[in-house]
Amino acid sequence: MQVRKFAAPGLIVVCAVLAGCSHTAIDGEGLRHEQLIQGTVGIKGEDNDIRILTGSDVSKLSIMGEDNRVFVEDGAWVGKVEIVGEDNQVSCPDGMAVEFSSIGENNRLIYRR
Repeated sequence: MQVRKFAAPGLIVVCAVLAGCSHTAIDGEGLRHEQLIQGTVGIKGEDNDIRILTGSDVSKLSIMGEDNRVFVEDGAWVGKVEIVGEDNQVSCPDGMAVEFSSIGENNRLIYRR
């Protein structure tokens, strides 16, 4: 494998090539979406219902918008959740340790039993 040096924007390319990084972007309004996700995921928009399927390995989930709902199935993993907006909710399996940060009102990380 050849490694090339890039300016700062190229670091993302190097990361993707060397570490297998991947990014999933979900952008819209009123979407009903379910997906197996590896890497990071960014959700932008309003009134979306997203289901992260069993077997997913999500290092970071970022949400920007309002009234988005994310359901993380049992057997999926999410390490970090960042939310900017209002009235967003992420539901995770009980016992999952998630780093959570939020800017805005009524954003919630809930653990279900």
